[in-house]
Amino acid sequence: MKKFNKLTIFLIPIGIAVNVVGGQLAVLLKLPVFLDSIGTFVVGALCGGVPGALVGLGCGLINAISLPTLLPYTVIGVLFGFLGSFLAKKQMFSKFWKAPINGVIIAIISTCIAVPITATLYGGFVGTGASVIVTTLMAAGWDVLPATFVSELSSELIDKIICLIIIFFVLKAMPARFVVKLPNGKHFIKEEQ
Repeated sequence: MKKFNKLTIFLIPIGIAVNVVGGQLAVLLKLPVFLDSIGTFVVGALCGGVPGALVGLGCGLINAISLPTLLPYTVIGVLFGFLGSFLAKKQMFSKFWKAPINGVIIAIISTCIAVPITATLYGGFVGTGASVIVTTLMAAGWDVLPATFVSELSSELIDKIICLIIIFFVLKAMPARFVVKLPNGKHFIKEEQ
């Protein structure tokens, strides 16, 4: 593993802070979205998979302090760090139209991991805004697994499309002189030349 440069080390806690603020806001307001992956994807895209994964791990552990049911989902945050780096290397942050596509793909991946956790460990109820959807569907006669799937996918689609659009604009707004100093910076500078 390559040694992290100072900027990468500096960005890891900033990414965690961005995630925690977004995640706590979503939990406190009982929003049907999560808003806790923006920092993970930005750091993963700019600094590489391992720094991004550290942001996802840190965020998951901190968010679990106030809502312990979120702890098993930390694995998804870690995966997002690696996905951020992968997407940067594939130039998937280069055009605006790619942001919603990224959001849909990531939402599907996340849903496939989250549904078994939510349905098995919590019976479909995690304590976030998405639990309202599960409650409504189960009251209408749905079983826990399909109700959880619909709830997770609808929440994830909204959340990840919004997050990936925000991430696109954050990455585009960063000056080239800053981005070039980061491990994955070459993937962003190349497209501007």
